[in-house]
Amino acid sequence: MPGFTFRSLLCGSLLLTSFAAQAQIYGPGRYGDDDRYDRDDRGYRRDGPYYRRGAPSFERIQADLRYAESNSYRNHGEIKRFDKAREELREFQRAWNSGRFDRHELDDTIGAIQKVVDHGELRYRDREVLQRDVESLREFRTACRDYGARRW
Repeated sequence: MPGFTFRSLLCGSLLLTSFAAQAQIYGPGRYGDDDRYDRDDRGYRRDGPYYRRGAPSFERIQADLRYAESNSYRNHGEIKRFDKAREELREFQRAWNSGRFDRHELDDTIGAIQKVVDHGELRYRDREVLQRDVESLREFRTACRDYGARRW
């Protein structure tokens, strides 16, 4: 009987030690690749697909516009403002993807999204998200002061 008690204590302590040792291993996605300083205020990685070449994510802004539109009161003027904002953003994105920085297209995009923010019947959170998108586009415009074809 004393041998059985000793063996069970030994096995139990080995089991507890293995659990403690396993808890010390940090895998991907845990603390091993702590990137909270590499993210913007909405959780997007700064070096991921949402921050390609230093430009704000056009896909994210399109998604924000779609989401805000799905939560807003839809009348004819509201639909036209959202359609105009998406079209202006697509036009600037087309120019940017082909290697051109068109300041006037960017100004049109900023103005169209700002008009949605100012005149739209949006929920507070949607208005706040779209305003942040406008601010990121303005910061991008400021960062490209030479208005040339410089790509980030």
